[in-house]
Amino acid sequence: MEDDAYGGYDDYNDDQYGFAEDESGELARLPKEEPRGANVNFEDPEISSLPRILLMGPRRSGKTSIQRVVFHKMSPHETLFRLEATQGLERAVVDHTPLCRFTIYDYPGDYYGEDPLTFHGAGVSLIFVMDAQDEPYDHVLQSFTNAVTRALESNPHVTIEVFINKVDGELFLSDETKYDCRRDIVAQVTEELADAGVDPNQISIRYHLTSIYDHSIYEALSRVIQRLIPQLPTLENLLNVLVNTCSMEKAYLFDVVSKLYISTDSSPVDMQSVELCSDMIDVVLDVSGIYGLGPPGTKTQQKVMQVEEEQQEQEGTLISQAPTLEEDIIDPDSAYDSESASVIRLSNGMVLYLKEVDQMLALVCITRSENFRKKSLINYNIDCLKKALRELMKPTNGGTAKLTS
Repeated sequence: MEDDAYGGYDDYNDDQYGFAEDESGELARLPKEEPRGANVNFEDPEISSLPRILLMGPRRSGKTSIQRVVFHKMSPHETLFRLEATQGLERAVVDHTPLCRFTIYDYPGDYYGEDPLTFHGAGVSLIFVMDAQDEPYDHVLQSFTNAVTRALESNPHVTIEVFINKVDGELFLSDETKYDCRRDIVAQVTEELADAGVDPNQISIRYHLTSIYDHSIYEALSRVIQRLIPQLPTLENLLNVLVNTCSMEKAYLFDVVSKLYISTDSSPVDMQSVELCSDMIDVVLDVSGIYGLGPPGTKTQQKVMQVEEEQQEQEGTLISQAPTLEEDIIDPDSAYDSESASVIRLSNGMVLYLKEVDQMLALVCITRSENFRKKSLINYNIDCLKKALRELMKPTNGGTAKLTS
């Protein structure tokens, strides 16, 4: 279980038992380990003031599966047999990096915000998850309309997202079929809201085609959490300056644990490039977990330092050393630290460059190989970005770092 990495959980409803073979070879029913951090006080002002993501939708639409896959690293196939229907409210704290902190409220199926206090507070995002394979949608969209009406009455500033989930399998083999499904749902929602006396033009509802079997769910959740980050305009501006100064193609700030990108520059986002960056984070964590751990002076660290010196400019270079100072260690159980970096050269002449910029926060850049020759200058500018990020989280320190071209 990785619960410590994701904060705490409330009303955990996963199976309480697992199976293992006893001495006779028979399957014995054994109690599972209780999740750590389960006693989080969600009434604590520090936690209750965090932005909230509210997961609502009909039963079996995939709300809990989404949360388990993205934040618990559960395999999508495991959700088919390891998860039971959510019987009560499940709450979780996501606190990997100071720039990305929020709570998730996973409501049981068929709860649509009857309690007006559900939507109170600043920074509330309602995610309505619906099963794209469960037609017709009339009843589900009527429930969605009721939830939206209640949400707007309680909190006019709530953001509303619709996850059209499970757009996979035989029913959605082509992109055209997926877009047709979204178009039909948007039209029906517009009609339902008009019948309920809500002007659809006065509210902003975003629709996302999602599946836990591909990267679409990460893309959708990335866009959701970006709306909950008050520093987003400043982050985007910092990345714009970095991209222009270093002649990069694209730059992303990734939450390393969840692989959600919390910000990017203002140029259009390409889904394939996001997937490449996400896969790169997996490579860094996996290889660092093998070669990057160990206290200073051990054979493991010496070998990593030797690899760094000999192969720094080769394809797929990965640098991950144990820090020399105890205070530089982000997580003693994690191979991701202040020295984590990686360079991957693609066959199309592009270069992926990953650098640690803050606690569990990685900068992943995409640039052309000819623009990557001045690596020392790029590193200097990234260091300036790191200083600016620290100042952004601690504005009383004053001053801003200036990037150099």
